[in-house]
Amino acid sequence: MQNETVLGLSKMDKAIIIIGGPLLGAIIGWFIQIISSWLIKIPFVPFGPFFEWIVSWNSSWVSIIGVIVGLIAGILFAVYVFSESLKMTIADQEVTMKRYDQEVTLQKNDISAIYMDRKDIVVLGQKGEELYRSQTDVKQPKIKAAFLEHYFPWKSQDPYQADYQRWIPEHPDFPASVNSLLAAREKVLREDNVKEAAVLRKDLAAKGAVIRDEDKRQYVRMIRG
Repeated sequence: MQNETVLGLSKMDKAIIIIGGPLLGAIIGWFIQIISSWLIKIPFVPFGPFFEWIVSWNSSWVSIIGVIVGLIAGILFAVYVFSESLKMTIADQEVTMKRYDQEVTLQKNDISAIYMDRKDIVVLGQKGEELYRSQTDVKQPKIKAAFLEHYFPWKSQDPYQADYQRWIPEHPDFPASVNSLLAAREKVLREDNVKEAAVLRKDLAAKGAVIRDEDKRQYVRMIRG
């Protein structure tokens, strides 16, 4: 049997999410009329007419329906958290990353470095290209220990850190196509459009550009060769 280490949500985390989410939803649902009566007293509260409509109902069915809706919302929240959480399965010769419905398996021989960029786990290829990047809630010491246990090339920081340049419009060291994509990405970063920024990061990677973000500023290095 292959020796594997799995990193992701702990058993305690899973228990809290599975039990706590639906339970909290049910409690809120049961007291929805009381909560709504408090909320409508707050000036300019969002969805005020909706809360007034709930308060206007004089029936015990409101609490029962609220519990059912709360339970469903709690279950959907738990499903979302599980799908959003990154699961890393580390074996002696490969690592598999799974998040949402996407699963990526990387061979050890193709990896030159693994490190943490704030909350992101980053995997680099033999030419310095970014093979994988994703946010994780697992603490860095635990991730480091797991990869070192399987003899992966763990690094304390980006080994190419000195090669990055801060991007400015029409940067003279980057191709026009890269500058255009970086301009588009800067715009979506300012709009906090995380999903589109991730898509543009992949588009830039296909052109040999590796991005590091700092306070919505983009630092770039180009893959040579």
